[in-house]
Amino acid sequence: MTENKSIENYSNYLKNITIRALGDYYGGDFWDGSKFFGSLGPVAEWTFVDYWRLRKRSMKLFRTNIYAKGVIRRLVWNEIHTGLVATPTPVGAVLFSQMDEMEREENAVAWGERIATQFDLYANSPAVFDWGKKETFGAFQERVRLESLISGDGIIISRIDKDTNLPRWQWVNGDHIRTPDNPNLREGHYIKHGVEFDRWGRKVAFYVQSEADGVFEYERIPVRGEKSGRLISWMVYGGEHFIDDVRGEPFLADSLYMLKDLDRTRDAEVRASLVNAMIPLFLEEAPNEIKVARPSDLMRTGGNPGAVAGGGALSGAPLPPVGDGVLPAGYAPVVTPPTNQIDIMNPGTVYKAPTGGKITSFQTNRPNVNYSVFERSIIAVLAWSHGIPPEVLMLEFGNNYSASRQANNEFEVYLSRFVKRFSEAVTQPVYNGWLTQMVQIGQLVLPGFIRAYGKPDGWQIVNAWLQCAWTGLNRPSVDRQKEAGASQTLLDNGLTTYDLEARRHSGLSFMQVMQTQKRERELMARMNFTPRTLEDNNGNPAYGATPESSDEE
Repeated sequence: MTENKSIENYSNYLKNITIRALGDYYGGDFWDGSKFFGSLGPVAEWTFVDYWRLRKRSMKLFRTNIYAKGVIRRLVWNEIHTGLVATPTPVGAVLFSQMDEMEREENAVAWGERIATQFDLYANSPAVFDWGKKETFGAFQERVRLESLISGDGIIISRIDKDTNLPRWQWVNGDHIRTPDNPNLREGHYIKHGVEFDRWGRKVAFYVQSEADGVFEYERIPVRGEKSGRLISWMVYGGEHFIDDVRGEPFLADSLYMLKDLDRTRDAEVRASLVNAMIPLFLEEAPNEIKVARPSDLMRTGGNPGAVAGGGALSGAPLPPVGDGVLPAGYAPVVTPPTNQIDIMNPGTVYKAPTGGKITSFQTNRPNVNYSVFERSIIAVLAWSHGIPPEVLMLEFGNNYSASRQANNEFEVYLSRFVKRFSEAVTQPVYNGWLTQMVQIGQLVLPGFIRAYGKPDGWQIVNAWLQCAWTGLNRPSVDRQKEAGASQTLLDNGLTTYDLEARRHSGLSFMQVMQTQKRERELMARMNFTPRTLEDNNGNPAYGATPESSDEE
């Protein structure tokens, strides 16, 4: 029954394709995007992605291709830098609703600083943070981003350490996510590309392949704990993907062939320049000339550029009659050069012409003088297709302030979007797992967290504690003084807000900046230090009395 239904569906599919084609041909009212019959080709109802082959080719290209390596490294170093930095931002309006507005914010900032200190200690301790006890959180982020771009995806696994009772994090490259030969599945479950789904199409587990003594083994990693509901593993994608896609495609999947051929072209141009330097001219022999040469004529110049080999002896003299096929003394046939002749030549080597020979200069149109323009155009298309300014990808900036500033602004748009997406996919789940475990084992006491955790009506309290702002590389402006002056002018004329300008220049809200500055001034007062901005014209403190010390030391 199922087979007959499939045949019927396929038959209807072919019928629809035929009707559309005939409509195009006879001018019927069928608009499908084609400008003329066959301009877009047939419509494919099923599209199959060879994830395995794409991953292998992308991994090989990164190892061997300078363009692929340069693009990936440039992205990762700008996106991750040394790692996204966490700034915990508990929501005071939800957690301390019984207090007035100022007290809410003060308490929220104070709690945020406490949590940030604890998380920094955890994130910068490889023996506590990393499953392999080698990487800090920053290095872990770089590895996740790098390998997910190259391989298309991978999974992050949270494993609770028995000694610290805190999660240690493991990254598994997508190349190790494979379907086992004989999986033991629950009723209604199915596997696609190493990912197990339930009957509703939700991911429930990943299968990690490992090899020991030539035998492949598979470990089933659940997405969530069956009893606790704790997030144990999740997939991280290297690029954009459709919601129905099981796996992710490598970042350069649509550019593999282009980068491969571009690298080949560059190698050919480099070899052309070498040949051009090693062979400055050719020797054209006269017609009917006997191709013989004295042995002395085939001597090399010994490394003197432009010297003539042969020691002055004439070559190519008419061959006198001989008997028995033996050449007279002093004569020898022209020797065929080795296959890899360039390896034995010296720069600028010239051989003496035979009698009647004509000297012809080597072609000077190689390497192609327009190759750099062609190379930039290819890289520019690659950059543009991924929303990256070509100037940033190629590290080529002009002297024009407006153009450089616009390129910098465009890349800021890209980076701000990336930080948001990467924090949602990687850093925030790691932070959530750590903070939740810290509270559950009693190393952090957050008011109302335990009581609200796991309850349907407690999600606001839990999420209010888990709020965290993530900042990446703070790229300096092209001219910081001009940027600050423009912001000040907008503020003076009421065309912007302090909060908007604070977020633009520091990544923090205006309230966070003011609360932090308040605590900094209190610290400076205790240290008997007055910054220049707080002095009057006579060099005395402008605000008179020393600010009161904070209630929390």
